[in-house]
Amino acid sequence: EYIELLNIGLNKSQVKMIGEVSEAKVNSSGHVYFVLKDKKDGSVMNCAIWKHRYAIYGIKLKEGMEIIVFGHPNIHKTYGFSFIAETVELAGEGALKKEYERLKKKLTEEGLFAEERKRLIPKYCRKLGLITSKQGAALGDFLSNLGKYGFQIKMIDSRVEGQEAVTELLRSIKTFRNQDIDVLAIIRGGGSAESLEVFNNELLVREVVKFPVPVIAGIGHDKDEPLVALAADASKSTPT
Repeated sequence: EYIELLNIGLNKSQVKMIGEVSEAKVNSSGHVYFVLKDKKDGSVMNCAIWKHRYAIYGIKLKEGMEIIVFGHPNIHKTYGFSFIAETVELAGEGALKKEYERLKKKLTEEGLFAEERKRLIPKYCRKLGLITSKQGAALGDFLSNLGKYGFQIKMIDSRVEGQEAVTELLRSIKTFRNQDIDVLAIIRGGGSAESLEVFNNELLVREVVKFPVPVIAGIGHDKDEPLVALAADASKSTPT
């Protein structure tokens, strides 16, 4: 009971950490156990990420890899103290770019970005599904550009930045699969490469590709090329 009481408090102590993977192994259950090392002072933290979470982020943890994890500490009744990672992402611009190019090449070879695969946006669509953050400036720009033409808009408020946003975006897209809409729009404003990294997620790309109606992406500006935008049936810079 005391351990359970401690974990109630520890679960509230969410934090983001950066470190180097010094050990990593996949359990027979599919859960991944790894050690995160602080390169400055050598301190280490035993960590775990559960199977379903690990699958979402598409990163294969290897020794020497520098990563950022978000999660909370936990005390297991048998194995003691560890850090439970809810999200994992690569650290450093170079590593992000390398992973982006790897995934872009893989999905290009599968034909996911091919123009001949993309569907035409209906000329007289009326029912729009919209996924964005209600706090973001992109929402106001989008509605302003739509004008007063009687569009019926169904919106899902979702995070659009950070690895924590991946599960919300996936859930939002899957929710709209069962809605009566003509087009789905996914939008957010511009930002750094790191802030747009969520839209380079492989599972998100695949959800966009297999979505039952055409998808419009308004993610970032002209210079930005997130993979979700490449996979969408149409892509425009924001606030266009």
